[in-house]
Amino acid sequence: MTQKIVNHSTMTDSIRNFTKERYMSLPYFQREWERLWMQTWLFAGLEQDVRDPGDYFVFEIGQESILVTRSQEGDLAAFYNVCQHRGNRLVQSERGNADSFRCAYHAWTYNGDGTVKSIPDRNKFHLGLPCEQTSLKPVHVDVWDGFVFVSMADDPQPLTEFLGPVVDLLANYRFRDMLVTEDQTVHHYCNWKAIIDNFSELYHVDYIHPQHQRFVDCCNDQVDLFPNGHTGVIVEGATVNPRYPIPSEPTDILTEQLKNLDLNPDDFNNRVPEIRRAIQLRKREIGAARGYDYDRFSDEQLSDIWQFNLFPNIILSFTPESCWILRPRPHPTDPQQCYFDKITLTLFPDADLQAKVAANGKAGIAPGGREHEVTHFMPGRDATSGYARPERDAFDHHAILNGEKSMTITIDQDIHLLGGVQAGMRSKGFDRVWLNDDEIRVQHFHNAIDDVMEAH
Repeated sequence: MTQKIVNHSTMTDSIRNFTKERYMSLPYFQREWERLWMQTWLFAGLEQDVRDPGDYFVFEIGQESILVTRSQEGDLAAFYNVCQHRGNRLVQSERGNADSFRCAYHAWTYNGDGTVKSIPDRNKFHLGLPCEQTSLKPVHVDVWDGFVFVSMADDPQPLTEFLGPVVDLLANYRFRDMLVTEDQTVHHYCNWKAIIDNFSELYHVDYIHPQHQRFVDCCNDQVDLFPNGHTGVIVEGATVNPRYPIPSEPTDILTEQLKNLDLNPDDFNNRVPEIRRAIQLRKREIGAARGYDYDRFSDEQLSDIWQFNLFPNIILSFTPESCWILRPRPHPTDPQQCYFDKITLTLFPDADLQAKVAANGKAGIAPGGREHEVTHFMPGRDATSGYARPERDAFDHHAILNGEKSMTITIDQDIHLLGGVQAGMRSKGFDRVWLNDDEIRVQHFHNAIDDVMEAH
């Protein structure tokens, strides 16, 4: 049982300890805002939400609000979401379509390209209103595979250069073809980095995620370290954890996977280690009939689960059929709070549906099927007959603790623990973090933070 490490970066990631101040200190939090969040590329949202002229969405990050729009000419643009008259927040709704944006305070109105459209009583501004100063202030924006990124830096490096080898490694997944089937945000009581740490190591899995031993092997994982702080991990799926006795019959989760592919679970009694290969072959056999193109994927990608963390705060956990986008965002004022987003993407094979969504992403009916752990469930052609993008469901972490809301059992378990991690860090009895070799992705992430904090 070994961890394979592939280092694509020149960064040296010797394991070292670091103090708790980066999770708690207000001065550190404030430096982090100026040196990290204001200087790097940030995942803002999905291109499918700004597909048509007039579409827009608002991205909230710390103390800033950024408006991403598709102009009437079809160009994508991003602006600080603030009226240039008296500083009022310009757009209040999270997402929509509009020909122009009108401030609710004094009715200053802006075109989709950020230029001023109208100002009431313009003749009363005797100091003048130069267009270049009254237009919305732009923010850099770019798109990678359907993901919209923004940067508040003066001169950011090109997005694909920032992402580096990740672009080519993940190209086959075509996230741009997947549709949003769930959108959740939890107000969590921990530092945003504690969430990234949690999704950067498998050391904790056996202890708080016992269900994982029933469908993945987290012992023999591959870790990838990339430039600019990005990391990846690959775990074998459609199998069981070899640290524990191999069951004589398929586990409940493996049974569901087999049935989803029209395979008989009883055929794998006393043959559980053969399930992974059987699922790979079966998906190749029936993929085209169900509307999936698996030719561009390796056999391992048809059964295994990939998770890539894109610096600083994006976690992608994905298969050829689905993807979780996990995004902790810093609280505007408190280093010990954050907002944690989970957006679920699903690839529906229905060609008519894809054409319908491409023509009008807002029309249709709600999707069928059900959200599950990322375990290669394959929706059939009858999974949905239409599509409507779900609204975001926002709630406090107590709703999860009380069982009123769920972000899947695995993430619920993490949320239960992370509030305690932050509370424990406040204790006089805790000074610093100690990492082991299996937490190399955590170290790589914090090394990248240190590089950014020291560079600016």
